[in-house]
Amino acid sequence: MRSNASSTVGSTTGRVQRRLNGVHVVVAFIAFTLLTLIGSNAWLAWRSYQKELGLAEESARNLSHAVAQHFDGIFSDVSRTVENIAFRIEQGEMPAADIEALQPELVNTLSHSDHLHSIFVFDRDGAAIVSTQPGRSSAISNADRPYFLAHLTSPSTMTLINPPLTTRLSDSWVIPVTRRLNDAQGRFNGMVLAAIKVDYVRAVLEGFSLGDNGAAALTLADGTILVRRPFAIGDLGRNIANPYIADALKRSRSGTARMRSPVDGVARVLGFEITQNHPVVAAVARAESAVFRSWWRSIAVQCLTVLVLSVLVAIFGRFVIRMIRLRSDAQQEIVLAHRQVSDANIRLEHLATHDGLTDLLNRRAFDVRAAALVATSARHQRPVSLLLLDVDHFKAYNDRFGHQPGDECLRLVASALLRTAQRPGDIVARYGGEEFIIVLPETDAAGARVIAQSAVEAVRGLRIEHPGSPEGMVTISVGVASTRFQLRPAPTLSELVAQADRALYEMKHAGRNGFRVYPAGPTAA
Repeated sequence: MRSNASSTVGSTTGRVQRRLNGVHVVVAFIAFTLLTLIGSNAWLAWRSYQKELGLAEESARNLSHAVAQHFDGIFSDVSRTVENIAFRIEQGEMPAADIEALQPELVNTLSHSDHLHSIFVFDRDGAAIVSTQPGRSSAISNADRPYFLAHLTSPSTMTLINPPLTTRLSDSWVIPVTRRLNDAQGRFNGMVLAAIKVDYVRAVLEGFSLGDNGAAALTLADGTILVRRPFAIGDLGRNIANPYIADALKRSRSGTARMRSPVDGVARVLGFEITQNHPVVAAVARAESAVFRSWWRSIAVQCLTVLVLSVLVAIFGRFVIRMIRLRSDAQQEIVLAHRQVSDANIRLEHLATHDGLTDLLNRRAFDVRAAALVATSARHQRPVSLLLLDVDHFKAYNDRFGHQPGDECLRLVASALLRTAQRPGDIVARYGGEEFIIVLPETDAAGARVIAQSAVEAVRGLRIEHPGSPEGMVTISVGVASTRFQLRPAPTLSELVAQADRALYEMKHAGRNGFRVYPAGPTAA
């Protein structure tokens, strides 16, 4: 019964441990699922972010290319106009009167152009010889203008594109395109100027769709603004040179960048390209807030979806873990109940087989175990002996001292007998009242005599006071019976008990405090 209960408790404990391991597995699975959801969402968000950025850079590059091509054509057209005028003047070495005759031709050129504001020819002193604004320009002197001074000091006849400025006749903002005039000896002889309308450039830049906070600009190669969108007069001529763009333009005609504008501080995705034939850079930029607006919206939806899924997974996982823990708690309660039942069964088994006073085997348990032992000894022709013991004058002891001291006396006698017969196979039991019985396997009559004598001396050695006994102390009488296998059939347990009882009876009539072996004569202690 004990082994069955132990195995049941053990298997139940194993199931509880498996439940706890199951909790760990569920927790790990939930953590893995949540990390997978979050990780995959982060990876997808990064991929889409890179895609949006790539599209924005490509769009900015394409737009900057379109702007660069358009204005490269404009500046080339104006440069050709200036070169043609300069060529005719230099080749013919025209006097001032002949140069003034070009005025109708210049007016005609201007009338066919949307981007030109005016055309001038200045002499070596900066005075206007001819212009598309007759009657008002004769008194104009541009000798103090930076572009005039540049041509005066430089022998180059290259066409120059100059920073924007306001005209002295109309206060209009223009971009001067100029070219030096030389005489036959190569000396400075004046200059030709064609002015491009800033408003025209501004209108072209504003015609591109760049979204909220988008920007576009035409700058000189050194970073000087010709025109910028969003337009502000204070930006005209401002230098916003950027080392990154300058380095990039040394390696390639175009490129892209992400940067914060030095003008308005807005973060933008920028595409830039230098025009093919002129030192002019076209830059187009879209604000990052506009570029990533749809991305942020999609990310918000993705994150909300992942959050909802994560919450659902967490709730489901918590429910599963709670169920597992509830089952585990219930299983632990079952384990505890099993253990309590097992302990109760062990106690009941002990109570059923042991005497409640002396804790020795009781009569029923003795009958079962002793009968099996005697039968086994008979089957194998091995000796076995039986001792029947009785406390002398115990009724008188009870009458004198009472039941409680009597019970204590019996417990002390039982302990002394256990110390006497202490081999693993020996059986010591309370046979009833003040009677005890001992079965000694593998013990013949001679060995039984030794044990009987030891038992008598052990009880006497307790020196329990007994005024009603002739010895003045508690003593015992012992009857001994041993198997004799020469007899056929071998004696059974009941026969051994009867023989020992007869020997005990004879010992009591012979004076007690000793033992007698059946069927021999008495032996005194």
